[in-house]
Amino acid sequence: MMPQSAAVSIALPWWRWPLALLLGMLLGAGSLNYSADGRINALLVWLLWAGVPLLGSLLAMLWLLRPGRPWLLRISGKPLYWQPDRTQQWWLLSQLNWLWCWFGLGIALVFLLLLLLSDLAFGWSSTLLPDQQLLSQWLQWLSYPWHSVWPAAVPDEQLLAQSRFARIEQQQLLLAQTSGWWPFLVMSLLCYNLLPRLLLALFCQWQSRRQPAGLRVQPAARPANATAAGAALASAEPEPAPLQQQVLSDWQQARLVHWQLPSTDSVLALGSADWQQDDEAWQRLIATRPPQILWRVAASRSPVAELSDWMAQARRQGIAQALWPQTDSCTEPNRHLASWQAFARQQQLAWIKETE
Repeated sequence: MMPQSAAVSIALPWWRWPLALLLGMLLGAGSLNYSADGRINALLVWLLWAGVPLLGSLLAMLWLLRPGRPWLLRISGKPLYWQPDRTQQWWLLSQLNWLWCWFGLGIALVFLLLLLLSDLAFGWSSTLLPDQQLLSQWLQWLSYPWHSVWPAAVPDEQLLAQSRFARIEQQQLLLAQTSGWWPFLVMSLLCYNLLPRLLLALFCQWQSRRQPAGLRVQPAARPANATAAGAALASAEPEPAPLQQQVLSDWQQARLVHWQLPSTDSVLALGSADWQQDDEAWQRLIATRPPQILWRVAASRSPVAELSDWMAQARRQGIAQALWPQTDSCTEPNRHLASWQAFARQQQLAWIKETE
């Protein structure tokens, strides 16, 4: 049976969606500002709307192979030392990609409005591409995903010749023809900006939902403070076992593991580095099947679900575990002791007293 881990609620502000949409609209409007001669640089618009977003999507795909701590945690109301478990990581990554979808939607919305309400004339120029034939080949390659669906969205050499800055003549006919760039920009925005992020968002959301039910993350209101979050986590399972107090001398042969404490040459430290590195180090330790594990924890910080997952894994392998809180270096030694005691009862851990 899959272990049931205490779920940590992640509260994200509701205004993140309209803010992403607004930022996309601002970028779209700023990118379509006319120059002094009434033209818009089509290559610069493509770079901002499709080139940079496509690079970001590729980097995000690579990041999925080794997921880390998303920057969205900074606005989630969690302390900096809080580390998400697998489900929470996938869920947060899906939120990041959904935010980008809203951002791209804002760009598309402004573009469609300006196409409807104004006359957009595009042009291009390049010092490094004196021959437009090379640029034409690049554009043909970039337009390949939709060249058979919407041929008008593939810039041809005639459009390039008419819209080049050095070749444009101040005639209404030629300026009107330069508006032929807009189908290419629309399809680039859809194929290289919105579509990759939409697929990434759906994939990450699917990954978060396929995790065990006990790890499911739901957006919720932020706890009043970190103490309340720790207490809620520690009391997630009903009717915990009584606290089993023992002395340190009973655990002299145990493998010592530090949680969110400095490491030494002989002591494994978890909870401070990247999650992937911590998990790899933990798997190496658990593969040795030590008879006892003594967890040395910082009493100034509250328990997290990631730690309970590892403890449950060790418990399934029959490894005895004890919790040893460090209070001597804390400015508020008793701040989270109650949460750690409840956590020890929930995880069936021995509680180590500082003195015999």
